[in-house]
Amino acid sequence: MEEFDSSLQRGILGIDAGGTFTDLAFWGEKDGAVVASAKTRTMHSDLAGTIRNGLEIILKEVKPEQIKAFNLATTLATNAIVENKLRPGALFLIGYDRDIADKYYRGKKFGTDLVYMIDGGHDPKGNEAAAFGEEAFRDSCDKMPPYVETAAVSSFFSVRNPSHELRARDILHEKRPDIHVTCGHELASELDALKRATTAALNAGLIPIVMELLDSVESVCAFFGIHVPIMIVRSDGSLVSMEWARVHPIETILSGPAASSIGACYLAGAANFSRGSCVFDIGGTTTDIIYLDGRGRPMLGTDGTTVGGHKTLIKSIDIYTFGLGGDSRVRFSKERKLLIGPRRVMSLCSAAADEPRVVGCLEDMIADGNCREPIVVFKGERGCPSGKFEERIVEALSEGPSTINRLMKNERMSNMGVIQLEEMEERGLIDYAGFTPTDALTAMGRLGKWDGRASELGALILAGGEEKSVAPLCDAVCRRVSLIAAENIFVKRLSAEGFDFSRNEGALALIDYALDSHDALSSSPLRLQLDRELIGVGAPAWAFIAGTADALSADLMLPENAGVAGAVGSAVGTFFLRYAVLITPLAAEGGYRAHLPFGIKDYEFIDNAVNDTINTIVPWIKSRAMDAGAKNPTVTYKREDTEATIAGGIRKIHLSTHIFFDVSDNG
Repeated sequence: MEEFDSSLQRGILGIDAGGTFTDLAFWGEKDGAVVASAKTRTMHSDLAGTIRNGLEIILKEVKPEQIKAFNLATTLATNAIVENKLRPGALFLIGYDRDIADKYYRGKKFGTDLVYMIDGGHDPKGNEAAAFGEEAFRDSCDKMPPYVETAAVSSFFSVRNPSHELRARDILHEKRPDIHVTCGHELASELDALKRATTAALNAGLIPIVMELLDSVESVCAFFGIHVPIMIVRSDGSLVSMEWARVHPIETILSGPAASSIGACYLAGAANFSRGSCVFDIGGTTTDIIYLDGRGRPMLGTDGTTVGGHKTLIKSIDIYTFGLGGDSRVRFSKERKLLIGPRRVMSLCSAAADEPRVVGCLEDMIADGNCREPIVVFKGERGCPSGKFEERIVEALSEGPSTINRLMKNERMSNMGVIQLEEMEERGLIDYAGFTPTDALTAMGRLGKWDGRASELGALILAGGEEKSVAPLCDAVCRRVSLIAAENIFVKRLSAEGFDFSRNEGALALIDYALDSHDALSSSPLRLQLDRELIGVGAPAWAFIAGTADALSADLMLPENAGVAGAVGSAVGTFFLRYAVLITPLAAEGGYRAHLPFGIKDYEFIDNAVNDTINTIVPWIKSRAMDAGAKNPTVTYKREDTEATIAGGIRKIHLSTHIFFDVSDNG
């Protein structure tokens, strides 16, 4: 075996697999700097192949033996939920109100269409509300279709007593040892039965998908001779082991934005700021706004994360996302108002770099003289055509990209056809390349990537064919991106203070007025001011953050390696785990009950309940932390008692005790 060259710096490889690009960064352990970085386009149908392409670039500068750890942030879980691509799964609801559950089911909120109702469940004290309907449960297991790959079990008040879920899991393992099983109490300790059921169902449906990805990543690493621990970024920015992520994939939703916030803090040194800061993370498709506290840590949301319309109990960073990025579609409304986003298209310059015929399509549009928007149409990779019109379009595009005018040439109802094309693009049957902020930067000479000729032609078409209007148009696009970002940053800041824009219809108009006045006049009668340092990250941040900061009268920082902040955040992330145990009084019979993750236990005195709970949970959570990837877990705990004053303030009664266990890794 070849010995490691001690002169080479070892470090951690961080990867952020985003919707448009996948970023990689090798972080040197010795000097705490980014030694090598790479950016490659994300292939949604082959994420492992995308990572392989990025690794080939990194390994031109870094030897495999220099890599001591491999940390990954991925949007795979989020995308699978949003695109409704979960694996077939069943959800067993034990002890739920049938009418309420049925209403939730009809609203398609559970994340699966295969739901079984079983008798059982517990009350808020953890007492059995009804006997577990084991015979009905076994019968439902037998009726599950053979194609089902996963199952989720959620029992009413299982966080107060998980015994029915645990029994159901045992039966499922007996009946269907081939499927993956998730129990609701394993994922969240908060109350809200419907959210917990949804969280369990989504988690179950994600397990085979994430397992396949992680198996592929392992294979890619092995191919390059990288034999190191693989850690995954969770939605709160902490790291967990690959083995943990395989069983709890729902915890990786918003993994990418969480990594970006950690990376932004590290690169900007936000932990040393004297006040809070705001991360402005602009990508190809969306922009994320994340506020950091005075210690540079991302704020956590107070509610569970909602993804793809499904409400979960998963805690994540407090993030505000809107459709604005380097690849946002730029066009004019009928009233000639400049519109940017929220939909994404391929930039003309990047599309032309891959397919030279794009330039010919744009030249045809100019020759036609009646195009309002430079759209080039490609055959998509998703969905199947429905009807003769869609079949004709897909067939025509199989020969290469085309223009809308050319596609509509022999169609009798061309206006209706244009609307149908938009619907086909939404479904992925066709793809659009169009003018974007990236093209505006390219046409202005501020960005030298890909095919600049395509951007120039697109700008000319959007400017109505007037050469003299091209430069002002491109400048207006860039300024408009900055102002849209400024508006959303300000709105998020006020919303965090409890300001309800839905009840103040004039508030947004006032903000727009301030921004428009700022945009038009050097001495505006009204200006916005952000009380935070603005940290720009993401590939296009360099182009827009100055205008955004100026509109908000904010200090700005664009740190080095801002374009790969998510990858840096993956590399420098740390392990963290939290668990809470509730102890409640037993009013009628006296005494106290500890609601433990493996059942309930009663005590005569509160201090006995607390001490025994601590002695029980510390070794349990240490073991759980090691399963999650910690090498040397350290547990701290805090007791919080909740009391109420009664009898006119004379006497206090004990309502509950929470014991919060936090685990860090000193390995």
